[in-house]
Amino acid sequence: MSESLGRILEKQRHSLGRSLAEAEADTKIRRRLLSALEQGEYEALPSPAYVKGYIISYARFLRLDPAPLVELYEEEIGQTGPITAPRLPDEVITPRHQGQQLPWRTALAIIAVVLVIGTIIWGISQAVRKPESPPPIPTAGETTSAPEPSVEPTAPGETETSSTPEGDATQPAKPFTLRVVIASDSASWLRVTVDGLTAYEGTMAGGQEREWQVAEEASVRIGKPTAVTVYRDDLEVEIPGGDPPTVVLSATD
Repeated sequence: MSESLGRILEKQRHSLGRSLAEAEADTKIRRRLLSALEQGEYEALPSPAYVKGYIISYARFLRLDPAPLVELYEEEIGQTGPITAPRLPDEVITPRHQGQQLPWRTALAIIAVVLVIGTIIWGISQAVRKPESPPPIPTAGETTSAPEPSVEPTAPGETETSSTPEGDATQPAKPFTLRVVIASDSASWLRVTVDGLTAYEGTMAGGQEREWQVAEEASVRIGKPTAVTVYRDDLEVEIPGGDPPTVVLSATD
């Protein structure tokens, strides 16, 4: 191809009469990233692993074959082969509940102040409390004995029943298989955590699928939920809301 990747994308978009706003709404990729891709401003884009996912989604929106465009991108940046350790893409927004959390240093300082105040109040209350009078000494001849527990006789033929409550047993963990499938006409960034370890982080192209064996707990953070289907032992799992949404599965559920 004699033309640059950005020129091919921009020319095709103009020929279809589509705007960057329409492309953003369809691909879920932010407009400034699509503009940087068309202008060849690769330094403004995240790691190549994510950019390849952008190219695949954008090419399908523009009715182009994504494979030669990905190859052209690799030639332009002088890089081929798989890309590892990608950084978090810019279009992923920090969950709202995380943004409201206190820094751990501030939290520790607050806890320390509360403990100091509580200790001071307890010390003052002990200082002003009147000494309690000792219990009376029993006189000679008085004895104390613990009351004997009363046992009701059982009728003939009846058996004693245990008072131990039933149903308190902890639900045992049941390992399961986690499977993620990407729609054939799309792509999505994923972060998969299995039993406390990051099992996968990257962009899966259309038609791809992966699975993991889970012993305790797994979570799947999804960049484009409309392109992803999550299964637990071949049963489809509902993807909750959120930005980005996260599916959490436990072996004790």
